[in-house]
Amino acid sequence: MGNQNEVRKNFGQRASKYRLSTTHGNPVDLERMINLIKPTSDDIALDIATGGGHTAIALAKYVNRVVAIDISPEMLAEAEMASKQESISNIAFRTEDVHNFNISDSRFDIVASRFAVHHFSDVKRALREMCRVLKPGGKFYILDCSVFDGEEPEKEINRIELLRDSSHQCSYSPRLWHQLLKELPLTIDHTSLLKEQYELPRWFDRMGTEQNSREEIFRILNSLSAEGKIRYPFCDDYITTYRFEILATKN
Repeated sequence: MGNQNEVRKNFGQRASKYRLSTTHGNPVDLERMINLIKPTSDDIALDIATGGGHTAIALAKYVNRVVAIDISPEMLAEAEMASKQESISNIAFRTEDVHNFNISDSRFDIVASRFAVHHFSDVKRALREMCRVLKPGGKFYILDCSVFDGEEPEKEINRIELLRDSSHQCSYSPRLWHQLLKELPLTIDHTSLLKEQYELPRWFDRMGTEQNSREEIFRILNSLSAEGKIRYPFCDDYITTYRFEILATKN
């Protein structure tokens, strides 16, 4: 079963916060995604772990139809609310688990997922499922939390993420991502590591992080090596984070 129940619990009770999240709904990020994918009016798209529906809504403005899936019914309800607020009518919302789709092979022209892979309990299986439902020649897009290559960030930054969110599994470094991608039937068109910041205390508050966990996160940051502190500057108002972006085409 993996961590699916933990994901449902953590995000179900905070679904409205994610619909209103400026991180997930960042228009610059969404515009960059559209420019990379270059969707067309004939495309059928799948948005995996739609959350507040930001990705599905952005794609729906350019494609024929979007199927937006999530493991949390509460999230789907928030995403549907957001689509209605924007008068978007070409999105179908479905409860699905990325590890075991009830979806036929080669159905979609676009498969996209933003800020979700770090929750997948069996990432290799999930990525295979994403590829399975994508048509040959279709576009595969991921944007997710990431960390710098190396033992310290791969271990310590993931400790921080888990302290904030008990459903966290792994934020993959570029090194680990390339290992995962080479096992898939994909041609890689674009990858990039993007430096960002989480605003505090908003980042903590969105997940209801307890005070002792917040304090432990700062203890970890203060204990990083000199190189780690250069890559991960922080203060009372923000924590530095990285994201990995992928665009690929199915072979």
